[in-house]
Amino acid sequence: MIKMAKSIAIAGALLLASGTAHAVVLNGNFEDVSSSVPNFGLVNGNSLSDLAGRTGRRSWDVYDSLPGWRTGSGAGIEVQSNGTLGSINAHSGQHYIELDSHPRGNSNSSMEQDVTLGVGSYELSFWYSPRNHQTDSNGIDYSISDGLLAGSITGPGTIPQVTSVGNWSLVTARFMVGVAGDYTLSFAATGRQNTLGGFVDTVSIAAVPLPAAGLLLPVGFAVLVAAKRRRKAS
Repeated sequence: MIKMAKSIAIAGALLLASGTAHAVVLNGNFEDVSSSVPNFGLVNGNSLSDLAGRTGRRSWDVYDSLPGWRTGSGAGIEVQSNGTLGSINAHSGQHYIELDSHPRGNSNSSMEQDVTLGVGSYELSFWYSPRNHQTDSNGIDYSISDGLLAGSITGPGTIPQVTSVGNWSLVTARFMVGVAGDYTLSFAATGRQNTLGGFVDTVSIAAVPLPAAGLLLPVGFAVLVAAKRRRKAS
């Protein structure tokens, strides 16, 4: 009986451990402008660290990479700062992203980063705003590789939360990881390539704890199996 109790305790501990999932999105609010080498923009030549507090063409630029992020396809990652447009500022901090980047003709771009995920349940969240009133211009696709997650959003007015240009709306999506490892988190602009697309800010992935009842069910099953085997042995 002592051995059986010990086995059940170990099984329960393993289940609890498997329900503890961890993930870190680097530079999810795009406020990290540090770099070992100067990071100058591809369009205006602006240093990433000099955008904040400026206006006009000096307050935005397009980059091959940012701390934590890289260009997956297209022209690059367009970073705007507070004051770039009169209609909106960053959801958090001073910077936000537009992926329908300059120049025209190859403006729909994607950005990505690798995230390490343990076994468990997660929720991706980010804040989104449409730039203009044309729903075919503001699309953003989001995904996590190996089919863990895929979704899209556009606006304005396509879902209840997205009501108007210039307002940030929270987007969330839950997914499960069955095999621990490294996966790729991606965001991509969709729709017309007119350099006027949806905005993204404050990206995060958080572990969603399994309910206590859900953790205890497998343990209870293990108890029944062990008891059945004990009766057969006797």
